Amino acid sequence: MLKYPVKLIFFYFIISINQNSIAHEFWIEPEEFHIKNNEVFKANLFVGENFQGSLISFSNKYLKKAFYYSGINKIKKRINGRLGDIPAINIRELENGINIIQIETGMNYVNYKNLLKFELFTRKKGYPEAILQHKENNYPVNFNESYIRYAKSLVTKNGFEGSDIDTDLEIEIIVLDNPFMNTDKNKRILIEFQNNPLINHQVSVTSIIKDQLKIEFFRTNQKGIINYKFKKNHKYLIDSIVLIKGSNKKKDQYAKWHSLWASSTFFIPKQ
Repeated sequence: MLKYPVKLIFFYFIISINQNSIAHEFWIEPEEFHIKNNEVFKANLFVGENFQGSLISFSNKYLKKAFYYSGINKIKKRINGRLGDIPAINIRELENGINIIQIETGMNYVNYKNLLKFELFTRKKGYPEAILQHKENNYPVNFNESYIRYAKSLVTKNGFEGSDIDTDLEIEIIVLDNPFMNTDKNKRILIEFQNNPLINHQVSVTSIIKDQLKIEFFRTNQKGIINYKFKKNHKYLIDSIVLIKGSNKKKDQYAKWHSLWASSTFFIPKQ
């Protein structure tokens, strides 16, 4: 497994160009990651970076799928809400142990008016070859990219027993080992695309404790896995994307590229 240092100067240069066009992670951020007894679980949805971004309210149009998996058998239940709800997610029926919150958005689009923004975005996300492919395909400088976002969050009620599972998202992050228990050991994190492991694929892990932010980049091994040791009292956002050719059809605004974004959030308590 390869590990890359964070290039903060380059990172902030990217943000300064256009945060919405280039960097648009989508994640679930619970008000409390670990609840007890009769507490109502509440979570916000964000688009942005570094655990800072724009709030997304509940909308059936924007949220194509919204489910949670609860209990030992991870029973799948729909997340219901009202248009405009903030927090977007409100659940009263979480079961004891680990619960998985799952969100899939509908198709969205971003327009690039020059290749610099696209090149910076693709290099940051692990696709440095994309700009050359764009030119070889004689794609225009002004073009559309389509994208779909997939987000998970691991939360608990009355204890930390249980596990993450494969919820059959098109691109998905699966924490194979319980991240809340035996925190002195490395945990395996699997990245899948269309239910197949992504090999030698870039994954970023953002962690924060108080106001101290850390971003790390990794490549998956031959099994699509990275190994990571989580720290107590840290909040985590794991993310990865897949970039493929767009449909280039009218129904998809003639998008030349299509990206699929995966994220997973959780908080390791002091216990």
